[in-house]
Amino acid sequence: MNDINPDKNDVICHCSGTTKRQIKSLVNNGADNLDKISRMTGACSGCGACDVSILELLAQNIADDGA
Repeated sequence: MNDINPDKNDVICHCSGTTKRQIKSLVNNGADNLDKISRMTGACSGCGACDVSILELLAQNIADDGA
């Protein structure tokens, strides 16, 4: 799911090139856990450094939905 020229500041997973925008879109369309996002993007399947950032985006979305 790599964008052609993602903004370097927008990249969450450098191994797969997955961006914050892609993750937010997946979450808005029902991806509600790290495993689903990983399977859909390839994120979290390399070095694992993006796990925390993705979990934070998931938590933020849950908090936004509850507000």
